Amino acid sequence: MKRTIRENIHTPYSLHDTNIIALDAEENKLTLRTQSGMVQAFPPYGQPDGYVEFHGVLWEFCHVYLLGRTGNERKFSGEKMLLTDFISRYKRFGFSVMEETFGCNRTKYSGYLSADREHRECMIEIYHEGDMVYVTDE
Repeated sequence: MKRTIRENIHTPYSLHDTNIIALDAEENKLTLRTQSGMVQAFPPYGQPDGYVEFHGVLWEFCHVYLLGRTGNERKFSGEKMLLTDFISRYKRFGFSVMEETFGCNRTKYSGYLSADREHRECMIEIYHEGDMVYVTDE
């Protein structure tokens, strides 16, 4: 019997516990800018200034899910929108990243959005056929 191991993703940097403060869209490139850089995922675990670029973004498959105000478990409501609509709608915001998920041509960030005097659960889903590039000032 053949056994094939799916390698774990070893990302060089993490956005966990960072605060994304801007999403810049330009043609098929998306840039995520954080308030305080990124965290190195391996020793010495520094926190260099920098940002993340996604190349080959297919905008029609990129979405944002906004759930109701945060709180205890109960029924909730929310909305799903195109990422481009989210970028147009939210000019000033903070998105605290709690979880990063990497899949086939897809990157997802889950966390909490602070905007318009509200605090909501949020997931940003980016579909990209090109590279995901961490750019640092190191």
